[in-house]
Amino acid sequence: MSTLEGKIIVITGGGGSIGEATARLAHAQGASVVITDREAGPVEDIAASLRDRAVGLAVDVTRREDNERMVATALEQFGRLDAVFLNAGIEGEVGPFDSRSDAAWEKVFAVNVHGVRFGVEAALPALREAGGGSIVMTSSVAGVRGAAGLSPYVSSKHALVGMMRCLAAELGPEGIRVNTLNPGPVDNRMMRSIEDQSNPGHGEEVHDAFAARIPLGRYVTNDECAAMAVFLFSDASSGCNGNTYMVDGGYCAQ
Repeated sequence: MSTLEGKIIVITGGGGSIGEATARLAHAQGASVVITDREAGPVEDIAASLRDRAVGLAVDVTRREDNERMVATALEQFGRLDAVFLNAGIEGEVGPFDSRSDAAWEKVFAVNVHGVRFGVEAALPALREAGGGSIVMTSSVAGVRGAAGLSPYVSSKHALVGMMRCLAAELGPEGIRVNTLNPGPVDNRMMRSIEDQSNPGHGEEVHDAFAARIPLGRYVTNDECAAMAVFLFSDASSGCNGNTYMVDGGYCAQ
């Protein structure tokens, strides 16, 4: 039997690299997936390519009603909910702490923190009805370490780790496990943005400097992050609750 055979999973940020990789791997292991992002087109295309057991849906995670609608869609289409991957996130602007505007902070927190909060709130009734389940939030190595020039992003990812630990303590007795996936530098659009903003015109140099600090000598891949998320959805992780799961090539080991 496949690892996720029969499970129903909702994924936010499904049009991004980690989200898409996770949707495809979860589906390949037998799950039915509701794949969401702000724009319908990319996630509808992903769902269509998976053919059965997949739905693509436009969801703005900063809107409570959109989060409720995505859970309702999972229940309408598949009858239950077993796991949610609260993966939608933005990097925001890179720059000195005292140059970040209120709007810049609010934009990052609206997606990275409140978007996750709304997702948890929407999913809880369905997870309780199912008798338990798994909530996985995408944090980052930035959720356990600092980084110059990334105060809004780093603060938001630290907030997710705190939220996760509180929820794990509260929901564990109900059989609902809560953990964070904490990627290190990943070969995807977000890291390209951070690199280019950090040193405009010299993003490749920033990339090489990051990679040199990773014991594996390279960025991790979207598929490696997806593999950890899928593990945390699965019954194989039944004892995993309240922890940060690093996929960082050893970045935080130093």
